[in-house]
Amino acid sequence: MPVAPLSRRELLLAGACAPFLTACATDLARYSGEPLLALATRLGVCAASHVSLHAGRAGAPVWVSGCASASPWPSDPVFQAASLTKPVIAFAALKLVREGRLDLRAPVSRYLPEGYAHRQKPFNGPADNPIDRVPASTLARIPVGTLLNHSAGLPNWTRGALSPGFEPGTRWQYSGEGYVLLQAVISAVAGQDIESFMSRAVFEPLGMRSTRLRLTDDIRERVVDGSSSRGGRVRFDITEPNAAASLYTTAEDYAKFMAAWLADAPLLSLALARPMPVDLALGLAWGQGWGIETAEGGPYLWQWGNNPGFRAFAMVSVVSGNGFVLLTNSERGMPLAAPLARATVPVEHGVFRFHMLG
Repeated sequence: MPVAPLSRRELLLAGACAPFLTACATDLARYSGEPLLALATRLGVCAASHVSLHAGRAGAPVWVSGCASASPWPSDPVFQAASLTKPVIAFAALKLVREGRLDLRAPVSRYLPEGYAHRQKPFNGPADNPIDRVPASTLARIPVGTLLNHSAGLPNWTRGALSPGFEPGTRWQYSGEGYVLLQAVISAVAGQDIESFMSRAVFEPLGMRSTRLRLTDDIRERVVDGSSSRGGRVRFDITEPNAAASLYTTAEDYAKFMAAWLADAPLLSLALARPMPVDLALGLAWGQGWGIETAEGGPYLWQWGNNPGFRAFAMVSVVSGNGFVLLTNSERGMPLAAPLARATVPVEHGVFRFHMLG
């Protein structure tokens, strides 16, 4: 029987209420010296998959299970990648920029001249989904590029009317809402729904055969259930495309995506252009689609993922092409990124002290 989707309030609370990680969110580097399997076992992370990149080339996927399972895992498991969705959407947007079909400096109103229908509960079904209309006059204040680097002034999520809380382009504020608005822009430019466009423009060309922008029947049996910070089962099915959080994928597919970005020099230059400062003390800024960390051997592109029952992390050096992607089915899974970073990009990473990783 399908499990009913969580409400937005439940989504936010579930994503935020991980007491173990919250306590150590600013000191993930302390886990870097632990063997990965031992750490997964100690934290009770039952399912994790990771792929390392070396000189821009993806290696083989590695499976890690830190607990006994009553039933066998799928042979090719699919995870929710949460906010690792955002760089994939940005990849598609920047391809439209390179084709001359999208201008990062243009106001959103150029592409949505009739305004934007903002869904206040995008993870709920149509029966509980109030909509407010964002007028073109408001969209005229928001350059498209500010949606990609989280400086549009929009909140992460809101259950009320959507509008910028500060002048777009003046400072950083992480925003899922911004990426859902970007979804509407991409669909308008492409002339088709976001799911069809992403399949044609990104997933199929890159050979991401196990990647979908929502839960579909053909991958359902391969999707692992999530687990809470207390170890309980979490079932949170996302059945509608959401540019901020709905990606279903494998570590192997996501590593192909990262390798493709590294191999495309013009696209890489766009990602690094006009970064918005995030935390100067930690060496963090945000580019067009990725977080940017300034550290030895960098700059590094990075993004974390945080959905109920799942944690994910991706990082790669622009210079060496070394890095990794990690997908886990546990709200305790984020610390596993630290030993993987030590194995692939072994320098001190300020990002592991970033408060939002909790």
